[in-house]
Amino acid sequence: MDTSKLKNGKFFYGQYANFSQNRGWFVGSFFEENNPCKTDNVEVCYYEHTKEDVVAPHYHKLKVELFIILEGKAKYTVNDKEVILNKGDFIFVDVNNIVSIKFLELTKVFAIHSPSIPGDKIVV
Repeated sequence: MDTSKLKNGKFFYGQYANFSQNRGWFVGSFFEENNPCKTDNVEVCYYEHTKEDVVAPHYHKLKVELFIILEGKAKYTVNDKEVILNKGDFIFVDVNNIVSIKFLELTKVFAIHSPSIPGDKIVV
């Protein structure tokens, strides 16, 4: 099998905490064209939220969201249904669902969106 066409050389590694200048996003379409972090397929972010931080109600028309709680506790409200997430929990939110978040203690979160469409956040 000829694997030469499979080696595009586009990869990178690092520490996600070093991307605070990008509001925590370390993969996505919003990076410069020659940046190895740039892709239209997915957005990945690492957030640290303090107690009482909130994310305003919003939805996405074209991309899905997956939130993974690494540490802490948060209340996610999806279409008026409340879900409490703790360390080790995750929540998947499909398109056209209204989601808001209130952080109940210091919380560390990975957020994954797919595909990467920076303008696809509609605040309610």
